[in-house]
Amino acid sequence: MFRSTLNWIGASAASLALAAAGGLAALAPGAAHALDCGANNGYTCQGAASQYAGGFNPGVGSGGFGGGDCVATRTPVVFIAGNGDGAISFDMPPAAVSGYATPALSVYDELKARGYNDCELFGITYLDADERGAAQYNYHQPAKYQILKTFIDKVKLYTGRGQVDIVAHSLGSSMALAMLRYHGYQASVRRFVNIGGGLRGLQTCLSTGYQSPYAPTCNAEAYVFPYDYYTFGLYPSTGVAFYGYNRWTGSGSNSLRAMPAMYSSIAFYTITAGRYDQIQCFTTSYSAGCADSALFAAASNLKAQVDIGFGSAAYAYDWDWSDGSPYNIGGGDTSGGVGHFRSKTNAGRIVYNMLATTCTTGCANGYVGVNGPAVNR
Repeated sequence: MFRSTLNWIGASAASLALAAAGGLAALAPGAAHALDCGANNGYTCQGAASQYAGGFNPGVGSGGFGGGDCVATRTPVVFIAGNGDGAISFDMPPAAVSGYATPALSVYDELKARGYNDCELFGITYLDADERGAAQYNYHQPAKYQILKTFIDKVKLYTGRGQVDIVAHSLGSSMALAMLRYHGYQASVRRFVNIGGGLRGLQTCLSTGYQSPYAPTCNAEAYVFPYDYYTFGLYPSTGVAFYGYNRWTGSGSNSLRAMPAMYSSIAFYTITAGRYDQIQCFTTSYSAGCADSALFAAASNLKAQVDIGFGSAAYAYDWDWSDGSPYNIGGGDTSGGVGHFRSKTNAGRIVYNMLATTCTTGCANGYVGVNGPAVNR
């Protein structure tokens, strides 16, 4: 989620050829795609930042993808990346997991292989290049909510569809949820897939303090003045006014974790790496509850929360925010397992199940036991 934590072990570019089970047609090598990761550094795609096609031009953000010579017959999917990352990284090749078969396709390519077309898959980069290069300074704010809303409005107009499905990772998840609240935008969303979002705050942020000049990402609610409820970081709420108070990360009815209960018309899902997530659990002093950081509170429209974490549990090594570079060593991503980042890059089959089926207990079908373990939370 932070720039300095984007050093997990990735995979070299994977072949796009797939002979999938169940009669799924293979993707031929060299087949045309609306999104191309390009080169990657093991964790993010480094291809062209903007890969729009078919006349789709949202006019907001700092890159993204979507559009083509096609017609949307499914609910369009909008991908929203995490902190320090861009939209095109949803085409990042999956990484190897010890003892299991590496998924053949990125999240984007998995959906393409299963029938989604270029007019049904869109992504937006809401952070500019400077912000992506200094991720510890990014936080939730209305200006970013406006980018997300405008982009989705443009997707709806382009496709002629009244709703979208949102698939969001890390900071992108909490940013999208805050956007729904800020703009009262729930009627425009059919399904919401949260991947590793800091819904209950980040326990790792407790070491920075609730108002840190070195890591505003970790600050509490409304740390800037004039006061604004919609400006906040990921400091876990203390519940004490002015001293770490953060309604968004708390346990109240207005919190991020309570969003399913607030918006009963949306079907909510979670994919998490639990205690193997080095962003949520990179701490020894404040490890209690970190494995639950990405989880929503129970609600009838919370369809499934799947923990695919694997490998070595996260641990503390260096959390020196003063240099803006807290290298997070440990966690599933660095041990041949699944941590914060691979819970996105390796989970294409689960994302598809959550979007295209009515799964509850079976959202990991086709993944569990093949690409890695999975447990319903």
